[in-house]
Amino acid sequence: MKNKKVTYLLGLVVVIVWGLIIYRIFDAATGSDDAATPVQTNIKKEAYNDFAIPKDTSHLLLNYRDPFGITQQKDTAVLPVKKMVHRISPIMPKPVFNWNFIQYSGYIRNPASKKLITLISINGQNEMLTEGEVKRQVKLIKNMHDSIKISYNGKIKYITIKPAAL
Repeated sequence: MKNKKVTYLLGLVVVIVWGLIIYRIFDAATGSDDAATPVQTNIKKEAYNDFAIPKDTSHLLLNYRDPFGITQQKDTAVLPVKKMVHRISPIMPKPVFNWNFIQYSGYIRNPASKKLITLISINGQNEMLTEGEVKRQVKLIKNMHDSIKISYNGKIKYITIKPAAL
């Protein structure tokens, strides 16, 4: 008999809890949130003035003793200020080398040797080079189909393929 009363009591608590949960779900779904809307109050806030720089009212007194006892105490307020003049010498930039006289036109493959032959225009003169070959002081280092790596007067540069003119 004792267990039967506890079972009914616990069943009633479960029904009440589930009833509250279902009520809240339907209440939220219907949109009646009159009690949930906050009350708006017109409180005027003071603007924060972060542009004002407060006056510095502190100063350092550097008249404490040397903790290591190496130097004698000096009064730093009386020392004269030495003006240091730095002379900056202008740095001359290196002249920029113009690589426009070399243009990469494309490549063809030699059917017999299976090597790539690169088509290059040097000062308007068309040349055909293979990797490692030098013509007119221009050495072809590497052909990568869409660009070439060349050397001229000790300077190395990657040059991309020139698009076909229409």
